[in-house]
Amino acid sequence: MNTSRILLVFLVIISMSLSSNAAVKGYKKILGVWEFSAPNAPQPYNGGILTLKDLDKKLAGEFTIQGQALAIPQIKFEKNILTLGFEVENTPITLILNLKDGVLEGTTDTPNGPVTVTAKPVKKETK
Repeated sequence: MNTSRILLVFLVIISMSLSSNAAVKGYKKILGVWEFSAPNAPQPYNGGILTLKDLDKKLAGEFTIQGQALAIPQIKFEKNILTLGFEVENTPITLILNLKDGVLEGTTDTPNGPVTVTAKPVKKETK
């Protein structure tokens, strides 16, 4: 009887540890530098760099547009869907990107209409 309880507790602990590791590993596949393009967005927001990093075991990110960094205060990655919440010129924006075949693609609604965004990982140069 005691052996089965010990085994049950052990299995519960292992399953909890695996699920928390899975959540951390889930966003690890998108960490890095991405070059984004939003052709129908107004200048200068039609292209730049999206940097995704692990900060204190949480996903964090920022856009770099014409050398200016724009923090992304709301960021979530679940089931290959990256959701970003930020402001552009005092306008709240929610951008939803789907990771498919190593590319992030999605759209967002803006006061000027929908904007399509595509982001591709920046290849690291080998020396």
